[in-house]
Amino acid sequence: MGVAFRFSGKIPTLVGIGFELYQNQPNPFVNKTSIGFFLPEAAEATLSIFDETGRVVYQQKGQFAKGENTIALDRAVINTTGMLYYKLETATDSDTKKMIQAK
Repeated sequence: MGVAFRFSGKIPTLVGIGFELYQNQPNPFVNKTSIGFFLPEAAEATLSIFDETGRVVYQQKGQFAKGENTIALDRAVINTTGMLYYKLETATDSDTKKMIQAK
């Protein structure tokens, strides 16, 4: 069994060693937020952000390193408020989470 401890901030968590998409911080956010994720291998990944209707409001594609990665987002690039969904996709994995962009 592959088990690893990963320390994120001050609270240790017991997690596996595979693909993980983390909750954005802070959430809800006003001006800026960060979305963290873990990749078991270096890979190309696409982060997509959707509004409540499913419309893509932002997308970023890039090559990311093995391990912990973070994408910082500014309110100006999202250009909407309310409940949003973000999805991270690689060739082999994907996950979706919710976030709130406050006024």
